[in-house]
Amino acid sequence: MQRAGGSREVEVTRTDLAAILYEAGRDSAEYLFGDTMTAIRQDETGVEVIFDQAAPRRFDLVIGADGLHSMTRRLAFGPESAFVRHMGLYVATMPLDGPAEQQSEVVIHNSPGRMVAIHPVRGRALAAFIFRAPAVEGFDHRDTEQHRRILADAYADAGWQVPELLERARSAEDLWFDSVSQVRIDRWHDGRVALLGDAASSVSLFGDGSTLAMAGAHTLAEELAATPADPQAAFARYEAAHRTLVGPRQDNVAAAAALMVPATRIGIDTRNLASRLWPAAAAVSWVRNRLTPRRELEAAAA
Repeated sequence: MQRAGGSREVEVTRTDLAAILYEAGRDSAEYLFGDTMTAIRQDETGVEVIFDQAAPRRFDLVIGADGLHSMTRRLAFGPESAFVRHMGLYVATMPLDGPAEQQSEVVIHNSPGRMVAIHPVRGRALAAFIFRAPAVEGFDHRDTEQHRRILADAYADAGWQVPELLERARSAEDLWFDSVSQVRIDRWHDGRVALLGDAASSVSLFGDGSTLAMAGAHTLAEELAATPADPQAAFARYEAAHRTLVGPRQDNVAAAAALMVPATRIGIDTRNLASRLWPAAAAVSWVRNRLTPRRELEAAAA
């Protein structure tokens, strides 16, 4: 379907992307690993940051690019509950031992409100679980034992290969689990502190989070370079520009969830029927875009 539609998208794993970015910046940036901030105090000229382990430091600006559960946002803007919106789903992933049995295919098993997928990542198989559920009271994104219990309860009566995958999840050392959530916050900056990426506008599981984060970082850097003596103005321009990219993707979550995890058996059957037509529709679009003169397209758009 991607080839038919002329897509140039490439999937890169989170660990590979992190390594690429680290190598690109290690000679010009200082990294502190295994630490976190505990307080932020700012004034008109800078920001004092208190760390859990390292000595306090003072910076010109603080940019929180620390994800959905951002500590920067919590310290500078308020509690997570005020900005993070549960989207009605949870997701878990874990690598499987051995090479992927099908190097180029993704195998998906759906039951109403639940999905399990096995797909190849760099020659290894990865299992993914996505299921519909209301917000779990007392959920802790760092509590792996809690995650195992939630996952086991959600798929207790599932068939296919699910019982075997759940057994692996009970002992997996690198099980990743979290809610599918969005961040909605009225303003991404306050004084000399600004938010970036998922910390500012998580678009959830279905929406180019890493791509948008890097695009936002580029825009933010350009704006800060344009007016280095006026970071507040730079933050405002960055936010105005980048919200135009983030907003539409945040609005598409319900449709994406309906395709990935239909809530009913009828929804699954309808999605399966529609999916058989996607490659043909994408191919028609690809051909039309190349045969229609640009002036005709522009006139139609006008």
